[in-house]
Amino acid sequence: MMESAYDVIVVGGGHNGLVCAAFLAKAGLSVLVLEKRHNIGGGCSTEEMTLPGFKHNLHSMAHTWLNRERIFQPLELDKYGLRYVYPDPVYCMVFEDGSSIGLYRDYRRTLADIEKFSKKDAKSYQDIYATFKGVTALVQAAWYNPPLPPSKVSAPLEQTENGRRVLKYMQASPFVFCNENFENERVKLWLLMMGTQGSNPGDLYGTGIMTLVLLYGLHAPVGIAEGGSRSLAEALARCVEAHGGTVLRNAGVQKILVRNRRAVAVRLEDGNEIAARKGIASNTTPLPTFFDLIGRETIEEIAGERFAHDVEHYQPDLMTLFTTHYALNEPPRYVAAENNPAIHSSAFVAWGMESLLDLQLLFNDIKAGVPSPHLSGYSICPTIHDPTQAPPGKHTAFAWQFATYQLKDGPEKWDEVKEDYADQIEALWRRYAPNMTWDNILARYVYSPLDIERTTPSMFRGAKLHGSVGPDQMGFFRPFPGWSHYRMPIEGLYLCGGSCHPQGGITAAPGYNAAGVMAQDFGIKPWWMRRS
Repeated sequence: MMESAYDVIVVGGGHNGLVCAAFLAKAGLSVLVLEKRHNIGGGCSTEEMTLPGFKHNLHSMAHTWLNRERIFQPLELDKYGLRYVYPDPVYCMVFEDGSSIGLYRDYRRTLADIEKFSKKDAKSYQDIYATFKGVTALVQAAWYNPPLPPSKVSAPLEQTENGRRVLKYMQASPFVFCNENFENERVKLWLLMMGTQGSNPGDLYGTGIMTLVLLYGLHAPVGIAEGGSRSLAEALARCVEAHGGTVLRNAGVQKILVRNRRAVAVRLEDGNEIAARKGIASNTTPLPTFFDLIGRETIEEIAGERFAHDVEHYQPDLMTLFTTHYALNEPPRYVAAENNPAIHSSAFVAWGMESLLDLQLLFNDIKAGVPSPHLSGYSICPTIHDPTQAPPGKHTAFAWQFATYQLKDGPEKWDEVKEDYADQIEALWRRYAPNMTWDNILARYVYSPLDIERTTPSMFRGAKLHGSVGPDQMGFFRPFPGWSHYRMPIEGLYLCGGSCHPQGGITAAPGYNAAGVMAQDFGIKPWWMRRS
């Protein structure tokens, strides 16, 4: 039963909002989570979009960065039914001539695949892996704490040779990183398709470090949630409720009520008002939080015109995804698997890119607002690893294509062209997996960047990472300079979603960090947090 007041109200039932709520509920606060849609989860979405019994993960699929020590263990998510399977290899790229490169949890096996193309590149990969092995741990420590100012990030790195190289790659682009360290074009393509899947184009300066981070991160176990990605959200909701919290679906928030410069309550779309004794955390992005739920006039009065200007100019992802989801009789069968059968047990398979020029032309088309003919498939068949996501003996799969929300003729153009574009991607896929024909395909669901925004409003303009991950909108500058520590200029109001440090994606870090800041403000020891 819903009460008239709670200690904390969380607006939005995405995984970060649920993580924030779970930690605060377990700390003894009364917590209410309000989700507008009929399903919780946000980017952890699993829907029957094609045929009954076929579960499709519309956004997240494999959870690479969800930290077990910081999230799973303190919240005891295993206890609430969350289970993962861990495919190996994690990622393979296949080429038209039947060759392939795989990234395995055992990096020595990865070296053997690279060596087929270049012994020099295998040695370079080995040296980089050995030299920078600690970089992922540093990134994880940085992600699961409020961000440090740039001066405090760079100062310790400046003291060592390896640290200075990390600083260099933080300023470089993925293309620069790959061209500097590798010689073979296919090895570079394999790395770039891996390093740019986080929505940063490979020619974007200030993001080169992500290729280095992913090089390590994907050697660690990459989990697929049994039953689909929403299983994570449902386990988090059960955790919240087990500690006295409430999670409501179909409960849209119309307004965050501000009195005496403090966020004190929410008004639901049905007119009910619910008070927040200690604070309100918004799991949606800045513009709807401040302009729609609070109002620009109120924001300008309390926080000033500069803050309102920053809200208005918060940037979406530089590129997004065009996705087609399939119900299948059998999984994709790749020609390259004749030479490497492990491809058919890979979590991700990349295909379509045969040259660095085509990849650069793809990024150019994205910037120009064009559905690019330079296609770059990135696919998963989750039912190979988790049969519960389809009826017995059947399968689901999807293909990602890097794309733009803002077509030059307007985003509405996607409604006109999306089926034809899906046909083009499908035809390309058949060149690598010949069984992807309509004898095998039972049904498909085409999901454009415009559809992303329609179904998940926090992914504004199709922003799967809830905002650009360019260097001007990361770390100390996310979401705005001076407001990167989850507290907002309205007293009692916090942000806890992917528009906060470190970024979107399934990390749970924004929700985790926001809960820690809120607990400190409320005089509660955040027992779950540790400085690393």
